[in-house]
Amino acid sequence: MVNETRVITPQTCPCCGENLENVTGHKTDTHYELEIPPLTVTVTEYIREEKRCPTCGKRISVEFPNEAAATQQYGPNLKALIVLLAETGMVAMNRVVEIVEAISGIHISEGTVANTIERCAQRLEEPVKSIKEEVKGAKVGDFDETGMRSQGRLKWLHTASTKRLSYLEMNEKRGKEAMDEIGILNDFKGTAVHDCFASYWNYDCVHALCNAHLLRELVFIDQTTGQRWAKEMIELLVEIKNAVDMRRKEGKVFLPQGELSNYIKRYYLLVEGGLEKNPEQLKVAGRRGRAKQTKARLLLLRLYEHQDEYLRFAIDFNCPFDNNQAERDIRMAKVKQKVSGCFRSDKGETSFATIYSFVQTLKKNRVSIFGELVKVFKGNYSFPFQLATE
Repeated sequence: MVNETRVITPQTCPCCGENLENVTGHKTDTHYELEIPPLTVTVTEYIREEKRCPTCGKRISVEFPNEAAATQQYGPNLKALIVLLAETGMVAMNRVVEIVEAISGIHISEGTVANTIERCAQRLEEPVKSIKEEVKGAKVGDFDETGMRSQGRLKWLHTASTKRLSYLEMNEKRGKEAMDEIGILNDFKGTAVHDCFASYWNYDCVHALCNAHLLRELVFIDQTTGQRWAKEMIELLVEIKNAVDMRRKEGKVFLPQGELSNYIKRYYLLVEGGLEKNPEQLKVAGRRGRAKQTKARLLLLRLYEHQDEYLRFAIDFNCPFDNNQAERDIRMAKVKQKVSGCFRSDKGETSFATIYSFVQTLKKNRVSIFGELVKVFKGNYSFPFQLATE
């Protein structure tokens, strides 16, 4: 919407100096300037009155509304801005204080920033729980975890994602114990997309492995050994992905059986050829334990064992080629750690995971983050869209 129009027109002829004010012009092109109005702070004064009942003589007063419960407090717009800067912009608390004062003239403390974030997370507990419940019932979910520093210790940020939903949670552990405590994979019956971390195999669901991880490993084998099978496997995986993308654009939901069978046959031939070039290393007499195998052979054994999981994307078009969805959801958490160093308390790490689950879900559904944060601080929040199971 255009709020103001300014016509830029010549006043005189540069050649002869003729006055052009009364000459009719025609539009040649248009430029636009987008601007925000100057930020102003409004202060609302709440004066409580006391009245005496003319019948019984009792003195009567009422409580202040929630937005004025304290002697002085900040409104939902300012609180939303604080959370937006700290938990979406990943701005350190001291810098949030500086930015708020620079643009509004209001001086807040770092304690106010921390308390505002914590209150926001408390108000989002139920909405984020609903995200978690919907992820449990998804047809396809992406799962990942990454190390995060908290109070001087290494903890793990776990994520469970779909195309429209994101759920993150911190835990002391990385493996099955943590996944059980989080409680998504226990009930998940769809397709779980993940890397080959051993703990994921404990859950009774359909599994799909990330081919982005696999491609990186194949590139390493190709560059360090020069064995041709690794490069040919890369080419085969990319070829299958392109075939799936093309069929999907055509509105198809599966590859023709003959085409899929041909891809699987080529996959096995490459694995078998690779195993021939990387025979099993025999145990050295007198040494304990199993013989150490080469990285190439270990990868080939995994490719042989998990062929269905690596090619799941070609069998089920709902399944992605890689696990990048989950990785994107936790990428900014690493930025948070780089900026802030580590979380200072359990409340801080919990608040971040809760708010960021909410923010990422809003982004995926293309909803204004700032506008929804304002609604959160006004109370009784509900999502402006359906958290439908995918």
